[in-house]
Amino acid sequence: MAGGSRAFELLAAVSFAAVYVTILLGGNVIVSGSGLGCSSWPTCNGSPFDTPLTGPAGVEFSHRLAALVLGALVAVLALVGYLYEKDRPVLRRLAYISFLLVGAEALLGGVVIDTSLQPLIVLLHFLLATVLFGLLLVLALLANRHRIPPHWRDWARRASDPAKDPPPSPAGRSPPEVAPTTPDGAY
Repeated sequence: MAGGSRAFELLAAVSFAAVYVTILLGGNVIVSGSGLGCSSWPTCNGSPFDTPLTGPAGVEFSHRLAALVLGALVAVLALVGYLYEKDRPVLRRLAYISFLLVGAEALLGGVVIDTSLQPLIVLLHFLLATVLFGLLLVLALLANRHRIPPHWRDWARRASDPAKDPPPSPAGRSPPEVAPTTPDGAY
């Protein structure tokens, strides 16, 4: 498919939303002091099925469930990219890298638990989440760029290319307004 698949475009946007929600829930884990609400990983206190969805275990487990959904979405994104995005290799590579980062992030989440919230490991976990957030944002924007309103694309192009900006006016003043004219010179 020359223009890319609509499924890929939608999955890229939904994956970006999912990483955002996962990061928010991770922040909730930290601020609520629920980081060790589940004392084991990947299960929660020995079983994935009898975890109470209240208190610290519920807070921690909700973050894990969001991460699981994110992982599934990014896995499907990478698969759809492999199958249907042959004409957009940059998007395919970004999807593959996202898949690897989600896996690394999940494993690092386990290390966070195993080290009883060692601050450096927690910071690395957050750093990797931030990189994944940025990567999925870029991926979602690139995959859906044709759906972005033209005036936003023009603004982004002007903002990223200072050579196309008009020169600054002297002394910070705006240039004088010039009334439009017709071909015969009348206003």
